[in-house]
Amino acid sequence: MERTPEIFDKIEAYLSNSLSQEDAIIFEQEMAINIELQEEVEKHRIMHTTLADQDTLAFKEKLIRISNKIKQEDTTNTRLTNRFTVFKVAASIVILLGVGSLFWHTIYTKNQTQGLDLYSEYYKPYPTEDIIRGETNKKTKEIVKHYTSGSYDSVVHLLEKHPHLKEHEALQIYLGNSYLNTNQEEKAVKEFKNITNKGKYYEIAQWYLSLTYLKLDKSEKAKTLLKEIIQYNGAYKDKAYRLLIAMKK
Repeated sequence: MERTPEIFDKIEAYLSNSLSQEDAIIFEQEMAINIELQEEVEKHRIMHTTLADQDTLAFKEKLIRISNKIKQEDTTNTRLTNRFTVFKVAASIVILLGVGSLFWHTIYTKNQTQGLDLYSEYYKPYPTEDIIRGETNKKTKEIVKHYTSGSYDSVVHLLEKHPHLKEHEALQIYLGNSYLNTNQEEKAVKEFKNITNKGKYYEIAQWYLSLTYLKLDKSEKAKTLLKEIIQYNGAYKDKAYRLLIAMKK
């Protein structure tokens, strides 16, 4: 992507919400398929975050003043020993590292919080289906009862022992959701990945897998899956598109 003043102006207009609704939609559609544009928007967003942090800016200004003072002292005071000068330089480096660590910790914490907020907003347990609710099998009816009542620990206990789980993708979706609701995200990842692209539950599994990655703060993996869901053009396309755009704000 060629970086031009026009593109920068459009990015700034988008981030400041000054684009018209129609132009904003067009811009977001372009972002959804243009990785370089996504990265450029994210750079501008981070810059805005940094400039908005007055405490960080004030600390950096103080650091600059300290650095200038050191230079002046080294120029005017010839009696300073080399050892003391080295000490001050080292102290300055420590401060610089501290500022960098503080900045990236702030950005990381903000991104992690955003991910959990979006997860809470978009996650809804997969509903039980009529074909499952109508099951006459006693064990399946018990699983459905626990799942619909939110007794996810019981669902996990029953489904982990299920002898034919791999033959029943709907139950795999329920188990993955139950893992998510019992803070067993890595197991949820494995369960959703077990569902192949040959069955009707594949897109559903991909959607919940993307939410699992979001909860695990693996945003890049979540974005990749969301783009694949959009390309899949199924029932979850609109949700995936809205979530992908929300992750870039």
